[in-house]
Amino acid sequence: MKVASNYIKNVVDTLKTTFVGMKITGKYLLQKPITVQYPDERLPIPNRYRGIHYLEQEKCINCLACARACPIDCIEMDAVRHGKELEWITFTLDYQKCMFCELCVYPCPKDCIHMGTEYAFVSYDRSEFNHDLLSYKGMAREAKVRMIEADKKKQAKAEAKAAKAAAEAASAAADEGAATAGTADEDAPEDDTAPE
Repeated sequence: MKVASNYIKNVVDTLKTTFVGMKITGKYLLQKPITVQYPDERLPIPNRYRGIHYLEQEKCINCLACARACPIDCIEMDAVRHGKELEWITFTLDYQKCMFCELCVYPCPKDCIHMGTEYAFVSYDRSEFNHDLLSYKGMAREAKVRMIEADKKKQAKAEAKAAKAAAEAASAAADEGAATAGTADEDAPEDDTAPE
């Protein structure tokens, strides 16, 4: 009798668990599939995702705050300053070391380095993980134009200053010449004889 009751209990449990499983299957059977065909399609990524960095190069002032904040020194940047304008040489980030901590983003005074939403950084060569964030090397066109305009203004200012100094020297010489002519007239003897 015990064997028969165990058999019936097992059959009931099997039917019950099969029904629960089929209920879950039936729930998703009529829905659209949620499979994403990667890499052609991608799931939406949150705004705060810490992906591969990107740089707004026009805003960057080469203050090195991000490089100093990096705990593992994976940021290397180099630029030459021409007055207020920057000539970029390098801005690299080594993703073999980077731990995506986002500590380089917060100290930036110009808010120009960001963590992006790109995450697929696959390569067969380890040297490609040393990623260059610059969109251009050297100086931007606008920076070159600003530098040329600043040089022209400087040159015009220097020429105006030189012309002003020359005018002051000429007026000083003229004043001195008039003063010496006046003293020469005072030193000349007066002629009392008048012609008749």
